[in-house]
Amino acid sequence: MTLTEKFIADAIQLDSGAEVIYGSDQINDTYPCRFATVEFQLMATDALVEVADRIRMEKGYLPMHPRDGRTDDVDNDGFYDFYIGISRLPGENQLVKLDSSISFVVVNSDSDDNEDMYTIDLTASEAEYVYEILNRQCRRYHGKDCETLMAEAEKELYE
Repeated sequence: MTLTEKFIADAIQLDSGAEVIYGSDQINDTYPCRFATVEFQLMATDALVEVADRIRMEKGYLPMHPRDGRTDDVDNDGFYDFYIGISRLPGENQLVKLDSSISFVVVNSDSDDNEDMYTIDLTASEAEYVYEILNRQCRRYHGKDCETLMAEAEKELYE
């Protein structure tokens, strides 16, 4: 296990109390084409919150938690909701793919970016490892792997 894999394994935790959200998205090639999606809420682990804080700090907003030894410049009332999803494009033999980023929303903050959404981009190898983690956690919390959840989302979409 690499350092990045260890970081990701500690950072990515499904919120076991949150529902799996079945949905759909659309791509436009020569014509609009809909496909099923499954979205998961992640727990706000220390690692994800730190990355989110740093992204917002670069844009001039206060962090949610003390950073870099500063304890007085924080947004004590706000928090983040983290999400990641999977999808499978239409067509034969398409694989279930993980989103290329983790999305987070600023919640209950007095700052101007309250309810704004940001993303934490994932490299291809990070996305592959996150997918493995999600698969294991889906089996543990939902009794189904990502492939089965995706099949349920597709069934719901096409019914």
